[in-house]
Amino acid sequence: MDLVECGGRCGWLCCRNFWRRRACGGGAWGWDEAGRCWKQADVNCAGGGGKVLVCESFGEIYRYVMCDSAKVAEESTLDWRGRPSNPLKHGGIRAAAFVLGLQGFEIMAIAAVGNNLITYVINEMHFSLSKSANTVTNFIGTIFLLSLLGGYLSDSFLGCFWTILIFSFLELSGLILLSVQAHLPQLKPPRCDMLNESSQCEEAKGFQALIFFVALYLVALGSGCLKPNMITHGADQFNQKDEKQSKKLSSYFNAAYFAFSVGELVALTLLVYVQTHSGMDVGFGVSAAVMAMGIITMISGTLFYRNKPPQGSVFTPIVQVIVAATLKRKQVCPSDQGSHAMEPNTDKPISDSVPNSQLIQRFR
Repeated sequence: MDLVECGGRCGWLCCRNFWRRRACGGGAWGWDEAGRCWKQADVNCAGGGGKVLVCESFGEIYRYVMCDSAKVAEESTLDWRGRPSNPLKHGGIRAAAFVLGLQGFEIMAIAAVGNNLITYVINEMHFSLSKSANTVTNFIGTIFLLSLLGGYLSDSFLGCFWTILIFSFLELSGLILLSVQAHLPQLKPPRCDMLNESSQCEEAKGFQALIFFVALYLVALGSGCLKPNMITHGADQFNQKDEKQSKKLSSYFNAAYFAFSVGELVALTLLVYVQTHSGMDVGFGVSAAVMAMGIITMISGTLFYRNKPPQGSVFTPIVQVIVAATLKRKQVCPSDQGSHAMEPNTDKPISDSVPNSQLIQRFR
């Protein structure tokens, strides 16, 4: 039977039921001071080892971890409520699977839009060939350029989870607006055959062009800021200090590439087929629906994620160093090498036990 965590339910009564079914003792089994039958095991406890209480009640085997530090937590990662994550509940391949789902759906949606965009810009918006090509390359370039912004916001302020959530909805809103713009005749120029040189086709301008570009760059903003965070958030679900989980990390990256490839395959076959035969409005709508499925998948794993908190702006220490160097540019360096290891304005030597980070902060 599967082992499930029972939390507070696994106490003396539960373990007494276990004792009735199986005698305690022998091997790694033994009684503790509280009269509970427990089994010694390796546990990833914050601050030391621990023991696992295993008992059977109502046909289920329960497992309750008791750490020497009275808690099972990973201080470097948090759950969705901002509490230290529990390695028994959070992270692992189960949590990473939800992120892989988002990655597959997101690339499916964005690839379907990007690969058939030039057709839409020429035939529906009536842009010239050169302007259409420029629009598409600017769109793709913006996506990759904004990945720098997504990584910065995640590392400095929001964290991977909230960055993914916010910009997923931005990308979804852009896809919906693209679908609406492609469907409503008021938001695009009158139909015209761009291949017929004698046709006087009217190019989209003013409000029509504004709606199109707002929708397009909402998609670019959302997708660009998602790109560096999806695979990173999935990798965060594996504790590299744990030997078993660190071995699964390489398998996760293989799975991430597989999800990317499957998403591209479906986008370039099925979704492009829908755009060609059912119209671009339906095609953009399908991309929006696919993106919505990705968001639902991502949110479904909220209770299982290990979230690394943001570390603050990476530019702050750089600015501090520049300011300190500027203010102390006239500081005279003492000729006595031993003076370098003295406390400021005293004759006391600096203790070797003081961490370098504290020394750096002290002398800024």
